[in-house]
Amino acid sequence: MTGKAPGPGVYSIASYRPFLDDLARGVLDLAAADEDPLALARMTVLLPTRRACRAMQDAFLRQTDGAPLVLPHLVPLGDVEEDELAMGEAGGPGADTDIPPAVPELRRRILLARELCTRPAGATAAPTVDQAADLAGELAAFLDQVQTERLELGALEELVPDDYAAHWQATLAFLRLLTDTWPEQLSAAGFIDPAERRNRLLAARARAWQEAPPHDPVIAAGTTGSIPATADLLAAVTGLPTGYVVLPGLDRVLDDVSWEGLEPSHPQFGLRLLLR
Repeated sequence: MTGKAPGPGVYSIASYRPFLDDLARGVLDLAAADEDPLALARMTVLLPTRRACRAMQDAFLRQTDGAPLVLPHLVPLGDVEEDELAMGEAGGPGADTDIPPAVPELRRRILLARELCTRPAGATAAPTVDQAADLAGELAAFLDQVQTERLELGALEELVPDDYAAHWQATLAFLRLLTDTWPEQLSAAGFIDPAERRNRLLAARARAWQEAPPHDPVIAAGTTGSIPATADLLAAVTGLPTGYVVLPGLDRVLDDVSWEGLEPSHPQFGLRLLLR
C-alpha cells in the first residue's frame, strides 16, 4: 500500500505499523483509482468489533486532514446484525433463511435460572435463586463457547463414563439441561442463542457472496478468524473478484520449519490456521 491501488488478494500490515491508518490509506488509494467520487461509499470494510469501526472512522479523518467524505460500509463481525451484513442489497443475508432473533441476555439468564431452580442436579437439592442466577450466567457462557466453536452438545453423554465419581455425574446432569429442555424453550419463544445467530448470519452472507459476487470491493481486515464462522467468511472474501483480506501482523520472515512447528500458544498459530 504505497499510493498505488492494491489488487485483490491477501495482505498483511506489520505489527509495528499503525494498522488502521495504513488500512485507511490503502482503502483511499483503492477508491482514488476508481475515478468515481462515490467509489469509497460503495466499498465494504469488515472489522472485528464496533470499537474498531469507530476507530476506523477516525483513521479516515486523519488521512484526509479532517475533510468530510462519505465512508465505506463498516461492519463489525464480532457483534453483527442483519442490516449490517445486508451491504445495501435488497433483502439481506437472512431474507431466504428466516433467521430468528437472538434471545436477550437478561431473558436468557432468567429462563435458565428458572429451569435450574426446578431441576435438581443429581442427588443435590435445587439451587437457591441467587445460586441459580450465577449458574445461569455460567451456563450461558458455556453455551456461547460451544456454539462459537460449532460443537455438538449431543456428545455430552459420552463425556463422563458411568463409573466416574458422583460429582462428575452431577455435572453431567447439570449440563444436560442444555440438551433436554433449553432448545425447546428457545424455539417456543421464537429465539435462538446469540452465538448461533451470529454463525447463521455469517454463513448466510458467505453463501450469498459465493452465489452472487459483489462488483464493489470487500475488505476484511484486522481479524484472525479465531471464530470458525468468521474464518469461513474470510475464505469467501478471498474468492471474490474484488475481495481483500488484510491480516494483522503476520510474520513474513519466519522460516518454513519454524512456521510448521508453531505451538498453539504462539501468537502466529491462529494466523497459520486461518491461512490454511
